[in-house]
Amino acid sequence: MGLFWKIFVSFMIAMTVTSVGAIYVSFQLANRPLTQGDFEGRDQIIREMSAAVARGGERELKTWLRDNPRPAPGTVVLVTNERGDELLGRAMPRALALLLRDGTGRRRTDRPPNFRPIQLTPSLIDPRTNEEYQLSFVRLPLTPFGILVWPGTQVAGLTIAIVAAAAMSLLLARYLSAPILRLQKASRALAAGALETRVGKPVTRRGDEVGTLARDFDAMAERLQALVMAKETLLRDVSHELRSPLARIRMALALAERHAGAESQPDLARIEREAERLDALVGQVMTLTRLRTTSEPRRDFVRLDTLVGGVVDDARFEYPDAQVNYVAPGEVLLRGDADGLKSAVENVVRNAHIYGDRSKPIEVVLGVDAGKATIRVLDRGPGVPEAELTRIFEPFYRTDKSRDHRVDGQGIGLAITARVTELHRGTVRAANRAEGGLEIVIELPLDPEPSVG
Repeated sequence: MGLFWKIFVSFMIAMTVTSVGAIYVSFQLANRPLTQGDFEGRDQIIREMSAAVARGGERELKTWLRDNPRPAPGTVVLVTNERGDELLGRAMPRALALLLRDGTGRRRTDRPPNFRPIQLTPSLIDPRTNEEYQLSFVRLPLTPFGILVWPGTQVAGLTIAIVAAAAMSLLLARYLSAPILRLQKASRALAAGALETRVGKPVTRRGDEVGTLARDFDAMAERLQALVMAKETLLRDVSHELRSPLARIRMALALAERHAGAESQPDLARIEREAERLDALVGQVMTLTRLRTTSEPRRDFVRLDTLVGGVVDDARFEYPDAQVNYVAPGEVLLRGDADGLKSAVENVVRNAHIYGDRSKPIEVVLGVDAGKATIRVLDRGPGVPEAELTRIFEPFYRTDKSRDHRVDGQGIGLAITARVTELHRGTVRAANRAEGGLEIVIELPLDPEPSVG
């Protein structure tokens, strides 16, 4: 059955139940208050009320009524005087009030004095004042919720309508919203890179439009996962195949350098540098491919302050003409993959050296706040256009300024940093500094939950 018909039928059922229930209860309430027949305890109630009238007249009768609001289960006693007023001022069913008035004739002046109408209810006589009191035994309607109380049908009908509408609306809302929320959660997980995410059963078993959408989503997710895995496999295989010819080229270069003259050495040195760059690029591609097909990193105890300090020392050795300042709060311990974390930080620091101004210091700051370790790397380079701050973490993406300014970068380092950070349930972001330069911030939870790729 389609979603439209499910909604239509549900509302039809709700309205039908509401109408039938309200009409049924209205008729029951309209008829039952007039029942004055015998019931268990009726004679005892009359005797007690008679004794109260004999003791103190109307005053004692009112006291007894206040003390016994329900003299029998589900029963109320309404007492009217000769003027037709209920002693405690309680409302009476309209039909019962009319019958009592017509039956007693107290309000009719056009009848002969020797006329006595039919007595509809039992009555009590005050022996001292000869005041007559009419007794009306009214049975309250029995309800499963205990909220439909006499008098009147308005409250009963309204309550039935509210309860039925609320129950049906709750069921309908849950039936419609639960699979949509599950689809929303799955789509967000897929967008975050969890390619194995599926909506799954029981949503996909539904025969309406929501079930069709869930099945289409799962089919789309499977196709996306297959395409991404095929691309990653291709990159891994190509990178692996490039390693062998690169090794042979470097061996041939080494042999050529031995036999070449002095005039050929600069050209051979240039070829060797390009071969080294290509080898580094292949290595980074293989690393990124491995990380993107990994769903769970190693969980070893890592001294993050020592790890970052080692990266800074390596940078100082690799770039002796640059100044790198390192600040750490002391020991910072977390669980993670030491090699992956070192590569992530190293790529950011190297990026700062390549694209920053080497005549000005590079700052590496490690901090701890609110259960997170924060690594900030700040340079004084040209920065990045605001529109491209998030794209620099994509593989092979380079801004125009960086492409013209330096040729050392491969365009993969920051992508590796982003993936390592993601595997450790952290975040990485970039921002331009007000005083000039770029700031890259890596945040890592100190006690991360088990990761899902």
